[in-house]
Amino acid sequence: MAYYAYLFEAKSIQSYIFATNKLKEIIGGSELIERLTANDGLLRQTLISLGFEEDADIRLSRCGGAAFYAFSENEENLKKLANLWPLVFRQYAPDMEFIHAMAEGKNAVDAFKTAHDALMADRNRPKVKLPQAGVYTLRFGRTGEPVTDCKGTGEKRECFDQITLRKRAFSNSEALAQRVMWDSHRGEWPVNLTPEEGQDGKNLPFTNDNRLVGLIHADGNGFGQLLMDLKDNVDKKIITNEQYIDVFRNISESIKTATEAAAANAVSKVLFPKMDGGLFPARPIVLGGDDLTMIVRADLALPFTQAFLKAFEQESHNQFELLRSNYPNLKGIIPERLTACAGIVYAKSSQPFSLLHDLAEGLCKHTKTIAKRSDNLLGKQVPSSLTFYRVTTSLIDDFKDILKNELTTRNICLSRGCYTLDAHDKLPNLPDLLALQVFLAKSEVSRGALRQVTGLLHQSPEQAQRRYERWKEVMQDRDQNNWNTFNELFRKLSEPKSDFDVNHKQAVPFEDVLSLSAVSNVDVLNTAEGANA
Repeated sequence: MAYYAYLFEAKSIQSYIFATNKLKEIIGGSELIERLTANDGLLRQTLISLGFEEDADIRLSRCGGAAFYAFSENEENLKKLANLWPLVFRQYAPDMEFIHAMAEGKNAVDAFKTAHDALMADRNRPKVKLPQAGVYTLRFGRTGEPVTDCKGTGEKRECFDQITLRKRAFSNSEALAQRVMWDSHRGEWPVNLTPEEGQDGKNLPFTNDNRLVGLIHADGNGFGQLLMDLKDNVDKKIITNEQYIDVFRNISESIKTATEAAAANAVSKVLFPKMDGGLFPARPIVLGGDDLTMIVRADLALPFTQAFLKAFEQESHNQFELLRSNYPNLKGIIPERLTACAGIVYAKSSQPFSLLHDLAEGLCKHTKTIAKRSDNLLGKQVPSSLTFYRVTTSLIDDFKDILKNELTTRNICLSRGCYTLDAHDKLPNLPDLLALQVFLAKSEVSRGALRQVTGLLHQSPEQAQRRYERWKEVMQDRDQNNWNTFNELFRKLSEPKSDFDVNHKQAVPFEDVLSLSAVSNVDVLNTAEGANA
């Protein structure tokens, strides 16, 4: 008996969400995507309209993160879905990129493999953008897309493209936000980054005049490999074809549950105590599969990321323990837990979020690349790690270029980049960096000297070396123990672990410490204790 598979994935989701720099429209985009595959969302409504019953007429092995994989032994059922869904999707999410494919196989796994190859090939077939814009078409200033409707009259008249209008229709939805809150720790979420005339006053609660935010992008390690291992073990007869769809779905749901629980844990521990006027100092943007994207007030971004990464390890362990008990034959395939890596971009709230998100993704990718090196693995496990960077220029570049052009001066790299959550033999860890920040924060002399040394490195490394030596003399004269403490932390965080010397190649944490100080990361001690509790 033949089996049929229809695979669908929305693409460039983050670009779609961050197309404008208005938080309300970003929220609308994320909520629109959230409703795609929700329990009562567009996909389920489409199945009902076709008269299909889930798990009877159509079986879903993956359903979340704006993607789904549908299976059926009835070719006609899947053809109806494959023909109707693109039309419905284009109406629901105008101009969002997507790929899809349908294929036949002798069993579910064979059908999936054939459909997946076709899905990857569909990336090379661009879809037509509608409506098509002519030379004299009026365009929406913030996106460049053709205007389809105008609101208001007189001076308050404003014209929009169809994508922005669609996002605004979802801007009051709270479906995504509801998934990252515990019942005992509830509150409201901001809808504006800056006070705007005519808005409802739900502005992100900043502290004083510091309007810096942290854009966080976190991604799990090893989830894709786990799914590939599942397919391999169907071929080895460890799991049957009949089990494949259910196992695939249950693992996907387990990861989704772990990500939600970890996000809710971080919201409860870090954001809930810092609420102001009933508002959380953050806004969730994407939560799908093992991915998380959040806008968080700058001083809380690092504590939130720490708490999330730590909770993700524990929650994935809990979920996988249940899976192994339900599928004893998969004990050697399902790992003990998954870890995650993250990137944090600190920037002014007025900076373009589309560029900030690309940089956050680049930071996360950079972290994964370093953490996944064979000599950095903990057994076979990638250590939970993060990289952060503070934007200080109007031009937002790729992180590889930033690392080369801004953070490296002759022999000295001013950032250690990838920091692990816990102690690691090869990589610097976050507790040591926070301890160094706390130590330097106690002395205005030390903070000033660090800024001077860092600034001079860009101008004259020799002068920077002399300023560093003078700083060392002053600290030793005042209190030798203070110098010993600083030097011990400096050596732990540097590579190679030696004294500062501009004549030899070395990576030092100077820019990292200064970035944390600039974002008013004042709760580092409590943060370190809370995130590792």
